[in-house]
Amino acid sequence: MIDAARGTAYRVLERVERDGAFANLALGNVRGLSERDASFASALVFGVTEKRRSLDYLLSRRCSREPERGVRQILRMGAYQIFYLDRVPDSAACDESVKLTKELFGERRAGFVNAVLRSLCREKAEAAKGLAEQPAAVRYSVCDGVADLLRAQYPDDWEDILASFGVRQPLRLRVNPLKGDAEALRERFDAERENEMLTVRSPALHAQVVREAADGTYLIQGYGSQYAVRLLGAKPGETVFDVCACPGGKALGAAMDMRDRGRVLCSDLHGNKFSLLKKSAEALGLTILETEERDARTFVPSLAGKADRVLCDVPCSGLGTLGAKPELRYKDPSAFADLPETQKRILETSAHYVRAGGVLVYSTCTLNRAENGERVRTFLETHPSFTLEEEKTFLPNGDACEGFYAARLRKGND
Repeated sequence: MIDAARGTAYRVLERVERDGAFANLALGNVRGLSERDASFASALVFGVTEKRRSLDYLLSRRCSREPERGVRQILRMGAYQIFYLDRVPDSAACDESVKLTKELFGERRAGFVNAVLRSLCREKAEAAKGLAEQPAAVRYSVCDGVADLLRAQYPDDWEDILASFGVRQPLRLRVNPLKGDAEALRERFDAERENEMLTVRSPALHAQVVREAADGTYLIQGYGSQYAVRLLGAKPGETVFDVCACPGGKALGAAMDMRDRGRVLCSDLHGNKFSLLKKSAEALGLTILETEERDARTFVPSLAGKADRVLCDVPCSGLGTLGAKPELRYKDPSAFADLPETQKRILETSAHYVRAGGVLVYSTCTLNRAENGERVRTFLETHPSFTLEEEKTFLPNGDACEGFYAARLRKGND
């Protein structure tokens, strides 16, 4: 009988590669595994996806022929366990991979998998040395386009940025002032405190932190996202628009800043995603959020000048989140060529909703400057009533967080 965790990981990895599914969403649909097996399956799926290009290099040096996709997937899983999972003995990685191959593809291919992985075990030091001599895109397992973009835009930091995507980030918590006590939570999770933000660095505590978030005393929210909410600066009694709201963390943060007094209008193109926002709001004890399905590029005249603050957390290439969304490592930047135009339209439309003297915050989770500062400067050139008050780009190599950009713009009173 094949191992349940490895069998599940194989099926999810096939969905990710064949259907373009996101690993976290595909794993979220898995049922029937023990907690231990679910954890191992998750480690395999994210690890193999993250290291896919490096694994393919290691395997290519030891395969006498190009394996078909399913067999290649099993080889990647085996190679990942051999090279990156110290807790799995090499013999177990080989044996379980052979069992899985035999079950799915028969004896002959199982023999091929056995030969390749046994060779990899014998030559582990030599294979590691060969990988270390490869170009950065292979070593850090990204497509050439991603490596080229980061090298061009961040010539002094690009390799550190790529390396950082392989480092597990700490969990950041935003304390809910309606329910939580920052000092008590700091002690509960042995966390570092910066005002209402807590940083939990111990991976051993992460599962507990995620599980206990259901009590509504805090919100799990990245460093950059919390910075964007601070830039927005929502106050009790104000009206706030979040024009690309889902999954809703920043709108929830704004409502907490407002102490649940005022109005937060959350709109999004995909109204079916509002269920998660509503569930989180209920747990946090927030009642001022309203939801509306709407394309942020489409101007609504009745909302003109009605918002004290508007948040545009626009659709982006996500090139700051490769650590959390490893599928994006292999998506060439040419696929994102149309995004700046979409971002431009959302920003220009949203500007109409800001009252005189109000605030407009633009943010992304990408490192691509064409979607960040360049987009804001283009907007300012054609909208002289707005001025730039603050902006920041978070590089994951220096800030112990994901890559992120945010800017606060102020509309004049005239």
